[in-house]
Amino acid sequence: MTLFLNLAPRLKSLATRRKRGVYGTSQRADVPQIRDNRGQVVRQVGTPQTFLTPSEVTRLVEDYQGGAGVARLAEAYGIHRSTVCAHLNRRGVVRRVPGLGAEEAAEAARLHEQGLSLRAIARTMGVCRKAVRRALVDASAIST
Repeated sequence: MTLFLNLAPRLKSLATRRKRGVYGTSQRADVPQIRDNRGQVVRQVGTPQTFLTPSEVTRLVEDYQGGAGVARLAEAYGIHRSTVCAHLNRRGVVRRVPGLGAEEAAEAARLHEQGLSLRAIARTMGVCRKAVRRALVDASAIST
């Protein structure tokens, strides 16, 4: 039959591949890597979830209220920063504004007057350089 003699190039390529057996074999592994008594559980484990018990969440809230930062809590409990914030929000904890408090800003101004650089003050106080600069500008210790 001459009905299909003028095939489009894509269809011709598809037919040729099919004849060679390219589409007859699967590229996936026959046996899944993770199995249990129900069969295949997951194809691949990415990042495992870490669930905190209610007592751990209570400790997390107490640590936060004791002055620990969100990033430090996330590292200590092995969870993401947003998960720490979610736990705090669920418990109704009022979040601290990032940066320096009034006492810390006064200490930063005193250190700046002694000649320490913004970077040195930031390292000493455990905050970023921008937070120190913002506090000093607010206290009018440096000009904008």
